[in-house]
Amino acid sequence: MKQLTILDLATILQLDDSLKEELKNNFDKYSEGLKYGILDTLWNNFYKLRDELAKLKYQELLKEIELGKSQLTNDLYLQAQKRVWKDFEDMLSGKKQEVDQMEQIRVKLQSLTNKAP
Repeated sequence: MKQLTILDLATILQLDDSLKEELKNNFDKYSEGLKYGILDTLWNNFYKLRDELAKLKYQELLKEIELGKSQLTNDLYLQAQKRVWKDFEDMLSGKKQEVDQMEQIRVKLQSLTNKAP
């Protein structure tokens, strides 16, 4: 994973676009104390999000094992963490948005074809 910037953190945490723009334009102008507070808050929330998502991915992997779709390995939690990082990378590169949009289109097409007489 690439080194994350303050804007990357804001994107991953899905902060409002106006707040991201404010950080982009004015972060360097803030006092050192305010910068520290913002960075501390962003990083703490990023790590909380990462940990919670890793727990969810871990549960998904356990479910896959239960259903026979995957095999139990000794690095299951590491696999979950890697999936979370991949999701973050996809989000930052725009792939996640593209996949979500394709899924929305697929669902809409499916609903339209199911309604056809």
